[in-house]
Amino acid sequence: MRRQYADKDGKFYIDQPPVPWQKAARNIALLIAGSMLIAFLLKGKLGLSFWQFFLLFLGLTLFYRDTQFFGSAATYIITATGIAIRFVPGHIDYRLFLSFKEISRIEQTNYKEGLDTDLFARTRDIKNGLLMIPKDPKGFTKRIDKLFIAPKDIDKFVEQLPYGFGKAV
Repeated sequence: MRRQYADKDGKFYIDQPPVPWQKAARNIALLIAGSMLIAFLLKGKLGLSFWQFFLLFLGLTLFYRDTQFFGSAATYIITATGIAIRFVPGHIDYRLFLSFKEISRIEQTNYKEGLDTDLFARTRDIKNGLLMIPKDPKGFTKRIDKLFIAPKDIDKFVEQLPYGFGKAV
């Protein structure tokens, strides 16, 4: 990204929302309790011990369903020409680059569930962030009309935007 959109010392600001550790700890504790119960019920079956079943179930679930425990990976990058977004909600990896020419405005607002707004944020229960509205009435792409993102530090993110973007509404 830096090579393609930020020549030498060009603008390149990276924002990665943090992992919600309290939620992750609670979910992992429930996973451990469930893994212990399943391992206890299945011990001796298939020639595997309690600890083998426990580690098998815990490991597979933790690594296969990692977004359920830690949230979706979301990275936002501001360059001189646009905003890059890398969003991994599971097995799909979205990599978007929206040039400032495509963006009509960016509003600081609260997230509201809507059919025409896609949420590219670490967790689904996010309250406030930035809504990007496209210049084209048909949206950014065939699948994305308006896009809501939730940077870690909204004020610092807005400061990095060019003049005229990111006005609070």
